[in-house]
Amino acid sequence: MGKGNAGSGRPAGRWHSKDRGDLTEMQFMVAAAGRGFVVAKPYGDNKRYDLIVDVGRRMWRVQVKLSGARHHRGFAVRSSWRTSKQQMPYTPSQVDFLAVMIDGKRIWYVIPVRALAGRLTIHLYPFGSRRGSRNGFEKYRGAWSLLTGGKPAAGKGRKKRGSGGPVPAKKGRKTRSRIRP
Repeated sequence: MGKGNAGSGRPAGRWHSKDRGDLTEMQFMVAAAGRGFVVAKPYGDNKRYDLIVDVGRRMWRVQVKLSGARHHRGFAVRSSWRTSKQQMPYTPSQVDFLAVMIDGKRIWYVIPVRALAGRLTIHLYPFGSRRGSRNGFEKYRGAWSLLTGGKPAAGKGRKKRGSGGPVPAKKGRKTRSRIRP
């Protein structure tokens, strides 16, 4: 027996990025199955996608990512794959969705690869962006409905921290509109 992290649930030795990636894929499978999706893992690592999500009339290829890389008030996510010489963006002919989990927060983003527009890295700001920054990917936070052909939530209601989706305002409570005439 080697030295390990007894009782931690982690394998002995270093906690490699491959191990974290495998665990994140399993967490995606549990989250998707809990929402009624059928999820399959292809044999081997020869494709650009990690999982297949079967929604009945369509199957989606999903690349799963984990981000704990802090970037100002948000998180950086590599939205690309590597050859031996360079990074290459994911394309719609390879992958349909990029599913990103923010490490330790249980926040999921379900982003169509077309929305990446060839970017090699994207930045996600689940707790608000810094002043002057455009926050274009927040509409994909908790956007599981995209897998069924739906549209991302319009962001109505208050967001509960870590919920991944809008929470309706309490009944009987008056809310002020932030839209000014």
